[in-house]
Amino acid sequence: MITRLITVLLLAISIQSCNAETSTSTSANTPAVQDSVMVEKTIVSFSTALSNKDLDLLLTVIDPKDLSLVRLFTSGNLGGRGEPLSEEISTSKINSDLAFDIKNQTPFELPGLFVNLPIKSFSALPKRPLSVDADTTYFDQWAPILKSSLKGSPEAIGGDSVLLNSSKYYVYAEAQIIDDILVGGFAVFSMVDGKLKLVSLIELL
Repeated sequence: MITRLITVLLLAISIQSCNAETSTSTSANTPAVQDSVMVEKTIVSFSTALSNKDLDLLLTVIDPKDLSLVRLFTSGNLGGRGEPLSEEISTSKINSDLAFDIKNQTPFELPGLFVNLPIKSFSALPKRPLSVDADTTYFDQWAPILKSSLKGSPEAIGGDSVLLNSSKYYVYAEAQIIDDILVGGFAVFSMVDGKLKLVSLIELL
């Protein structure tokens, strides 16, 4: 009788242990965990590509179709900065300096837009919510949305790196709010065919 009881207890412990391992394994493979790993990998690859001017690496994180480039003069045109830019540009037009040539404007240079890179620690990168209005608004209308999302944050004082996210987008930002005017650079990432890709670059001057 005692031997049988011991056997039953050992079997119960074994089953409980297996269930715990299965639970841990399942938890490690949940969509939330997988998405988190994908976000970190994509943002870090973007950071490394710009820091090293590695075009091949950058192309692995860009939407293979078109990239939306937005340049808005939120602080004023100052007598001749050119026309606002809002254009879908083929990723094949990016050059070895990681810049897009823009007709009648200075080039759209990615490394100069994000001077804080490389990211030293993704886990230490401040993360803040992006207004849900971004999910239904085109990128060239994002300036007030980005300002409202960053207003009051310490990162917006000195232009420190920050990651904003909504249900649809992740945005790496280096921007400041000066006299209630938002200036800076924004790299917008979204899911494309099951992978997180760079879909837009926004420069507010």
